[in-house]
Amino acid sequence: MACSKPSYDEIEENSLTTCSICLEEMENPKALPCLHSFCLKCLKGVAHPPGSFICPLCQEKNPLPPAGVDGFRDNFFINQMKERKAIFTIGQVIMPCTSCGTTDRQVAARCVDCNGFLCQQCVHSHETLAPLKVHTVFTLDELRSGTVDMSKVMKEECCQKHKDQVLRWYCKTCGIPICRDCTVMEHRHPEHDYVTIESATEGQLAEIKVLVANCKGLSHQIDEAITKTQQVKSKLEKSAVEAQKQLDEAQKAFLKAVKENYTANTNKLAEIKTNQSEKIDDATKSLQNLQSKLTNAMDVANQVIQTGSKHDVASNYSTLCKTLTQLQEVKPTGISKSFGVVQFKPSQKGSVEGVNLGTVSPQGLNPRDRNGKWVLEKEIGKEGQGRIKGGSGVAVDPNTRDIFIADYSDQDIKVFDLDGNYKRVLQGNLFNAYDVAVSANGFHFITDQTACVKVFSPDGTYLKQFPVISPKGKSSDTDGSLHGLTIDSDGNLLVGNCIYNKNYISKHKQDGTHISSINISMQPWFIGLTRQGKILITGESHMQIVDHTGKLLRKINKPKDAKSWQPYSSCCSNDGIIYVSSYGLEAQGGIYSFTEDGGYLGCVTTDVTLAHGIALIDDDRLVVVQYKHPAKIFYYVE
Repeated sequence: MACSKPSYDEIEENSLTTCSICLEEMENPKALPCLHSFCLKCLKGVAHPPGSFICPLCQEKNPLPPAGVDGFRDNFFINQMKERKAIFTIGQVIMPCTSCGTTDRQVAARCVDCNGFLCQQCVHSHETLAPLKVHTVFTLDELRSGTVDMSKVMKEECCQKHKDQVLRWYCKTCGIPICRDCTVMEHRHPEHDYVTIESATEGQLAEIKVLVANCKGLSHQIDEAITKTQQVKSKLEKSAVEAQKQLDEAQKAFLKAVKENYTANTNKLAEIKTNQSEKIDDATKSLQNLQSKLTNAMDVANQVIQTGSKHDVASNYSTLCKTLTQLQEVKPTGISKSFGVVQFKPSQKGSVEGVNLGTVSPQGLNPRDRNGKWVLEKEIGKEGQGRIKGGSGVAVDPNTRDIFIADYSDQDIKVFDLDGNYKRVLQGNLFNAYDVAVSANGFHFITDQTACVKVFSPDGTYLKQFPVISPKGKSSDTDGSLHGLTIDSDGNLLVGNCIYNKNYISKHKQDGTHISSINISMQPWFIGLTRQGKILITGESHMQIVDHTGKLLRKINKPKDAKSWQPYSSCCSNDGIIYVSSYGLEAQGGIYSFTEDGGYLGCVTTDVTLAHGIALIDDDRLVVVQYKHPAKIFYYVE
């Protein structure tokens, strides 16, 4: 007889109860802070105190408790899952009666008070003996019917420190379930604030559900990033084959005289391919690891939501919320398309004398080798509801690729999709919107002609505002003129301000908490960042590259082929190319490109008027905002 296919819930439950070290069902399961669980004996075999323990699945470093692996939290939730699983497997596996210990008679029921399974004879004893008649007994058919609340059938979780005490309280100070003895010993009032576990879990389950719902889209984004990354590797393989073919054809033309040069170039091609392939593999591994962590966290959360008791919710609440919240901050970016290209450039001399076939180079890593051009794709915000009257700053949502444009004249933020189609508008609490930035979790941050940064939720709801802080520690909630802002690789905000002719950049967490401030020597009209974290400041008649302390690294003056030079905004691609918009009066503006160190590469286009904000939709598409003119999207072609 063919076996029936296991359901998704069965597969999900089996994966959570199986130890990934011994590949058997877990015995004495211990839960790590990263949400992965293993057998106690398996952990003891791979963990070596003192210090930290690296999880075999996600490679996250977990600090070892003072008591070693025994100090990790008991995963009572998995033990209950095993018992629930046993209810449906009795008959397929031999299970002893908890009461009499026999294996000769098949288990027929479960006693809540005895906390175990009973054979038919022991069930009869419970029905006839006076002391046992008061026990609550459920038959296997009743348990399998789905009409019984399983949380009332399973034993309540006991305290790890006070083994005979049930966890019926929740310490809000420490974020863990506690027992009665804990309330008078380690978790006493007033140092600790505790409530009943019933009142604590009322909102915890709802909060976990919201976090799981918010994370659903992240899994799809990671899958897309992995697919795109593998496409880049496939492109690299094909490109390398073509480059090798061209190199072989050149080698035949130069015969024996080119052998030494040919060998050198072949080795270099192999080295470049290996290096770029390693970077692609590292990016894929990182994305797959992130996907694994997300899947595990959501599996645990879903099991808690679907079958967890109030103790399960309380026990997993703090770790789940922390893990799921941190995962939502992650941006699955994959790797730049440029790593999928390697090229061979034949020598222009056409002579054997120099024994120079040409050179092999990774196309994306040498900005000077880009020989294509930027072409106007479309204008956006030209008319209708999404018309841009006085465009200023611009930002691109790192996840959705939606385009956010600050309209100084309309005092709002207009939102377009990645193809430039108008979607919606952010209004209210804005006064001459100047610049905008969007975080990895979708929150919008805006500077305007007030002295505070305005914060909007992902759905466009105004949340709050906060002042920036000067290097002297003074708040600018009443003074100052906020300018450009951007978000660094750690998710922190960099905000430019000018007050009483003093220029500085203030660094804040996304909740507004001030981290630090640095003095700078020029007014920060707009702020950008290089791949290496250097700060780009545009304004007045030049651009500056400074480090995190404000130290000037390079000053960039007017390019030799620019008709006018009034740099307004900048952005940096994954290839390390800096793009700068120049305002330019009388249709003499332009977009110019530089290396990360400030070396001039060339003019991208002069097809802009009164250029303000500039941002990359991706490495091959640019959006440029024009004051009192529609914004423009350009794309790169080889």
